[in-house]
Amino acid sequence: MAFDDDEADDLSESDELAFCVARDIECQWDLYLINTYSDKKLRTLDLSQVSLPQEWS
Repeated sequence: MAFDDDEADDLSESDELAFCVARDIECQWDLYLINTYSDKKLRTLDLSQVSLPQEWS
């Protein structure tokens, strides 16, 4: 993340919107990974090899 939560108070309105969108994308990505791979697989998974789901493109 480009901003930490404690820095969010100093953001302009457009930066705050970008922050919220980026946080939502991060959460959706985490949910996708958890729902797609087992805990055991996630511990050893090379995340640079994981692609976005086709329906997200």
